[in-house]
Amino acid sequence: MAQKYNKFVTEENWKKVNKYNKELIDDYMLELKAQGKAEGTIYQYNNDLKILCVYVLEELENKELYKLKKKHFRNLVLYFKEKGMSNARVNRIMSSVRTLLEFASNEEDYEDEFEVNYASKVKGLHKEDIRDIVFLSWEQVKGLYDELISRERYQEALLLALGIDSAGRKNELYQVKKDSITMDGNFTNEVIGKRGKKFRLMYNELTKEAYTYYMDWRGEDDVEELWVIKDSNGVRPASLPSVYAWVKSWREILNYKFDIDCELNVHSLRHIALELLSTGEHYICKNLNKKFELSELKLLAHHNDISTTDSYLKSKDEDLLLEAFGI
Repeated sequence: MAQKYNKFVTEENWKKVNKYNKELIDDYMLELKAQGKAEGTIYQYNNDLKILCVYVLEELENKELYKLKKKHFRNLVLYFKEKGMSNARVNRIMSSVRTLLEFASNEEDYEDEFEVNYASKVKGLHKEDIRDIVFLSWEQVKGLYDELISRERYQEALLLALGIDSAGRKNELYQVKKDSITMDGNFTNEVIGKRGKKFRLMYNELTKEAYTYYMDWRGEDDVEELWVIKDSNGVRPASLPSVYAWVKSWREILNYKFDIDCELNVHSLRHIALELLSTGEHYICKNLNKKFELSELKLLAHHNDISTTDSYLKSKDEDLLLEAFGI
């Protein structure tokens, strides 16, 4: 059986990938940077397209991408489904491929070779049942935070605090700079959100507390990034996957402290923050003696449509039904 898709790209096989295909991807990454796409978004596109190129190397004789036809992209979809890749993941890879080929068909250096975007002729897979959204109570959030502090995992405690304070998306949290958090401030540096939107993330007392612990541990260095790896070689910026992996490691703490078995991830923090603010459980609500209205949460989340904000909250239908029947 071939290797799992998440181990599909290695340093060894990437060296063998067709030079033409590598250069095309490099040009496309520069285009995404020029468009102001977030670093996390660019990372995902690059990763998806590397998977495509290694597939072409190993299954299609390392052809140049412009030689691929509809049947090749259809077979790619079937190949990764057989590997156990989710429909959503396959669709995301195909979306990256379609946009790459669309770029090539409109770029002077490639347009003669990419006359037809064959990837766009392959239909996306149907959406699977969505994984349950993880919600935590304030007691559980604070318990997790306190445990991280007690284990001297101060950087992770800061990530939790900033996520719960700002309700920021995972790529937005990753873009925060070290010096943008201050004891007398409430907004980070400007980050790039969805569709190139620029804004600053809001933070409050929990973030400031965690930041104090963290900076005492981190000490002085010349790295401007907030999230770092600190070891015997010094301090260097942490990669995006490393930061995401920290949150997944918290599942063990939740299981140990609260007997909760859940699929917590970075995006869960956004749901949790908005829900706690809407119900009045959040520590900020207790400090202000208020619950936040949907219109206020929309501003915090930087959503264009209030219905999107509403979709981040727990469904209250069952509670309303019980109340209606006096139960």
